[in-house]
Amino acid sequence: MAIRRILCLLDGNEAREPALPTALAVASSHRACLEVLHVSIEPREAIPIVADGMTATMAEDIMSSVETDTANRAKRAQQMFEHAVADAGIRQVPAESEVPDDGPTASFRVLRGREAEVVATRGLLYDLIVVGRRHGEGEPPASPTLEAAIMETGRPVLVAPPQAPEHIGRRPTVAWRASIPGVHALQAALPVLAAAQDVHVVTVDEGSHAGSAPGDVVRYLAFHGVRGAASTVAADGREAGQAILETASANNADLLVMGAYAHSRLRQLILGGVTATVLRSASLPLLLAH
Repeated sequence: MAIRRILCLLDGNEAREPALPTALAVASSHRACLEVLHVSIEPREAIPIVADGMTATMAEDIMSSVETDTANRAKRAQQMFEHAVADAGIRQVPAESEVPDDGPTASFRVLRGREAEVVATRGLLYDLIVVGRRHGEGEPPASPTLEAAIMETGRPVLVAPPQAPEHIGRRPTVAWRASIPGVHALQAALPVLAAAQDVHVVTVDEGSHAGSAPGDVVRYLAFHGVRGAASTVAADGREAGQAILETASANNADLLVMGAYAHSRLRQLILGGVTATVLRSASLPLLLAH
């Protein structure tokens, strides 16, 4: 299935907004309709329901301050959207347009609520969701919004790198593991792989040889008109996620495709895992699916 409708999250924080140029690049190359979504917090959710010593006037002052900050952030998000769309040379259309336009186009929408909850429901009817990721020291690799996009929408998620790339998907690496998330990621990536110049499928040998080999994946891709090369790399004492990232770097990859959270998120949190390692350390775009 072609990529025709893309959702991108934009929170108006200029310090970390690589998702927008990443989404615009994909929309341009696939002639897709991009909706850029800013989710504003409800002021009442910014204060506790009951707080000792807090008067009604104090609560109103806090909500007023939050409302002002929320409005300013939404305004910054729209300004960033308008500047980025103009720079990309993409036509801007109303968010409420009911008739799909020939892409690439871009629209901007503001909704209220909790961002993760909004994404979990609204993201169901898009071909691709583009989200940034956390880069701060000591922060968990996935935000609630990113986890909601991956785990609750059933849609592929493109995780933007720290610096937006000039090109995405010309030299993709597919990190293959025989699992349902792996299959979903492979299938979701087909429109990208079909347009790629150089596709590599890699499996990390961790001592188990069960499941489909990377050569089987290359043969599957050939039925969809995609030519690729296959390889198996030894872990050699490395975490599988690190081995994947080093292999992608050696292949000069500009996109990494892989299944996300093949194990439970609880196990990922306690023991770590491939998804956590890649989210924490990757410097290239990630196309993930669960």
